Amino acid sequence: MIKKMLLSFTLIFLLFVVTACGESTSSSPEAPNSNDNETSSNETNQDSGEAKPTAPDRFLVIGSGPMGSGWYPITTILSEVYMDGFENLNVSQLEGGSTSNLRGLEIDDIKLAINFTSDFADALIGDMDFETPLEQITSLASLYPVFQTIATLQENTNINTVEDIVSTHIFLGPRGGGGAVAFWRMMAEYGIDEDVITEAGGQISYGNYSDGASMLRDGNIDIFVGGGAPAVTGLQEIEMTRPIKVIPIDQDKLDSISNRGYGISSDVLPAGTYRGLDVEIPTYTTVAMFTLRKDLDEEYAYNLTKLFWENIDVFENQLPERARHFTLETAFDGIEIETLHPGAKKYYQEVGALND
Repeated sequence: MIKKMLLSFTLIFLLFVVTACGESTSSSPEAPNSNDNETSSNETNQDSGEAKPTAPDRFLVIGSGPMGSGWYPITTILSEVYMDGFENLNVSQLEGGSTSNLRGLEIDDIKLAINFTSDFADALIGDMDFETPLEQITSLASLYPVFQTIATLQENTNINTVEDIVSTHIFLGPRGGGGAVAFWRMMAEYGIDEDVITEAGGQISYGNYSDGASMLRDGNIDIFVGGGAPAVTGLQEIEMTRPIKVIPIDQDKLDSISNRGYGISSDVLPAGTYRGLDVEIPTYTTVAMFTLRKDLDEEYAYNLTKLFWENIDVFENQLPERARHFTLETAFDGIEIETLHPGAKKYYQEVGALND
């Protein structure tokens, strides 16, 4: 009996030792834990795939156009894209114009701006409205062609040509805006400047485009000058009640200005752009672009460029007429490659839009 009990005890003891050794082996630190590895892998993938980029500053100010301009909604959407795309970045807009935005970049009031390629070229060499070259501006991308429109009301039957506007009250948009610069360059082809207009009894006014459109509708000005792609937002707001007409530019004058290296070209405003506009109207064009401050961190500029191009569908949904021109194939229209910010250049090389 005692022998049987000793044998049973021995067997139980041996079974306990074998079981304990097995558990010790399976939980050894050298043995891989598949669940832990899967969790680690998921966390890494999540970080690399979904983590938002950070900005060196918490605030980004973008130089926009005035309320009522076509630029304001573009920079509004861009602001939303950046606030969604970056980690804890607050983005605001500063109303301005093409040349004033470039000056704002130079003095560090803003970090990113929308402006015309023609003014960007002037700013680099210190021409026209820029007494000295600006040293803190670089390009991000060209956006779309802007049809410069010289418009009046259809009821103004005595205003039909450029020569007819000399003795009228002309609205040129924001003071310091690129539209005004392009207008005076276009008028120079006709031998017209501000002195000629003043001597003929004409007048020049400046302001935001919404106010200008209201002034045209109410008869407080005779001529509204503004850019669109192709329609001008401010003119669309009044054309249903006060039909407008667009003053054509003579083709020989368009050919001449296109060869002067101003970044100004020509095109025809499509028929149907405005109510009652049944024929194409030849006019002068400029190109809108995004410009960056040169001293922005390269990785920051890279992400600003990347987020813009990766969210083109947002622009297309909200601004289809303009955003259909936002393509990588036309990203360098009117700008020189050497003016690109290194961060922007890095992105274009990465996606194959620019060779190394």
